[in-house]
Amino acid sequence: VGAVQVKLELGHRAQVRKKPTVEGFTHDWMVFVRGPEHSNIQHFVEKVVFHLHESFPKPKRVCKDPPYKVEESGYAGFILPIEVYFKSKVH
Repeated sequence: VGAVQVKLELGHRAQVRKKPTVEGFTHDWMVFVRGPEHSNIQHFVEKVVFHLHESFPKPKRVCKDPPYKVEESGYAGFILPIEVYFKSKVH
């Protein structure tokens, strides 16, 4: 069995909202997992699970198809664990 090396990009973007939401959220943000230079990773990624802060509705977000990303609004930073599940067999 040979080893396979996979390169992924994990990142996020945030921007200040012009006006806070009714909930008081001051920022719009996005977190993502993708291939380098936007290359297709769907053939070996089964799913990506984003674990948001418990204050978000449905804090466990599962993406089974690209784009593997979550977009939300908020007002504070938090630790966001990400799990990437690889397919056991690549076709």
